[in-house]
Amino acid sequence: MSANTSKTISAILALSVTLPVLCACNADINPTNETSLPTTEATTTAETTTMETTKETIPTETPSMPLETAPDSTELDTTYVRLIDGVEPEMMNADYWIGEDDNVILMTDEEIAAYNYENRGNIIASDEETTYPHLDEFEDTLDGDILRTFLNDNANSAPKDPSKYYLDGSATNRAYWNELIKLSNIDAVPDVIEVQYGFTVKRMTLRLFPTEDRVFDSTDDQYYDLILYSECMPYMPCVVLHESSDQEYFYVVFDSYAAWVRKDAVALCNSREDWLARQNPDKWLVVTEREIRIGTNPYSPDTTDLVLPMGTQMELVPSDEAPFNIDQRTTYGNYIVKVPTIDEDGYIDNEYILIPVSDDVHVGFLPYTPANIVRQAFKLLGDRYGWGGDLQANDCTGITREVYRCFGILLPRVKQSASTGVYSVDVSDMSDEEKLAEIEKLSPGSLIAFPGHMMIYLGMADGVPYVISAVGSFVEPEPGPTEKIRPNSVIVNNLYVRRASLKTWLESVTVILTIRPD
Repeated sequence: MSANTSKTISAILALSVTLPVLCACNADINPTNETSLPTTEATTTAETTTMETTKETIPTETPSMPLETAPDSTELDTTYVRLIDGVEPEMMNADYWIGEDDNVILMTDEEIAAYNYENRGNIIASDEETTYPHLDEFEDTLDGDILRTFLNDNANSAPKDPSKYYLDGSATNRAYWNELIKLSNIDAVPDVIEVQYGFTVKRMTLRLFPTEDRVFDSTDDQYYDLILYSECMPYMPCVVLHESSDQEYFYVVFDSYAAWVRKDAVALCNSREDWLARQNPDKWLVVTEREIRIGTNPYSPDTTDLVLPMGTQMELVPSDEAPFNIDQRTTYGNYIVKVPTIDEDGYIDNEYILIPVSDDVHVGFLPYTPANIVRQAFKLLGDRYGWGGDLQANDCTGITREVYRCFGILLPRVKQSASTGVYSVDVSDMSDEEKLAEIEKLSPGSLIAFPGHMMIYLGMADGVPYVISAVGSFVEPEPGPTEKIRPNSVIVNNLYVRRASLKTWLESVTVILTIRPD
């Protein structure tokens, strides 16, 4: 891979009027756009305003003064930003890793659709036999024994020694976990379940039990909630199978995972046909920024202060088919999208919201190229680590899902390295030198994994492989100290950082893959 070097362009601007030296970030701009010019008696007399030049009229020269421009955005001032050992400032910019050949289309829309179908996730119970249907293969009813098996798996995940886990700083007990199991309402599961279909209406965490309680394995930990299972993003299709005993939670199935979520996060569809139709609008608007926020709307509490993370997809409405005014606003300068909200009976309702054209969004999916994958990943650089989508952030597999959803690619929540229909190499039995040879063949944006971690490959620099990922912890490369460092952030690092076992990430890598046709 050929890495682009950072280029610094400096410009000196000269003013023809007397002004103090200004910095672009703190210039006091005249709101009327009028420049206040210095005057003298010699230049404001009636004689000089006739624009005639005489020997007596001597033009006043205004000295040129330099005006500083804003810093080049490709430069990183390490006075204020700490870097991991081995990472240079220029490496913190996406364009450093993008070469001339990295704008090639890896898959067409048709190939992506075929990949998504082939790579549908299987949700398998602990008995390794019981499984849910694929999301698109659910029918009107489901055997209740399937759900009971999964709910009992959750019940059996309760800790054997509750005193080692903490709720609000205090140790839990057996009675606490038994109450959570009771809330799961397992005894009320019918032999034949009437399947309901729905869409999420906001970002929420999914839970092993129907509760928002956060339980940790130490009094200091606030990152690894034992009850948290995964996340739901806004406007995702799901299947609803069950309700908690307090009627506050639904048990839902998504494309590759299933768990509990608050009922106010899911709008039910009136039919399976309606559910399927809503998944295939003519046009999408896709969030391609880290996230965008819908501000306060006094006319719509259902859409006020929504957070739409990267990869969120919304039905795009042509302007000539949309209302001219929405919530007392004309639609000038905005995309108009139609999103699901919940009516008073819990069923789906349609609402229009406005997305400013200045937001980082894209009509349709982004072209699936190595360059675009890397650019999307760098928009998350420095973001907080969020285990299972907690803290309105994401973990290593979560950010890959967000990035790849911008291209219409649906990665499974777990076991991403087992994806099919891709260029994949099992490197688990290779030496470090053999692994490096295989990694060097990858295009930027490919995936590298070892058990427990997924990374987005950036490229090689001086023979060293670099990745970007959401990282909970690591140990510095040799000969650095061996204590664990906890970035809990999306970071750039090379594969010579170490795990707690002191094995390097390179030694630990088991699979490399590029999502493209074999």
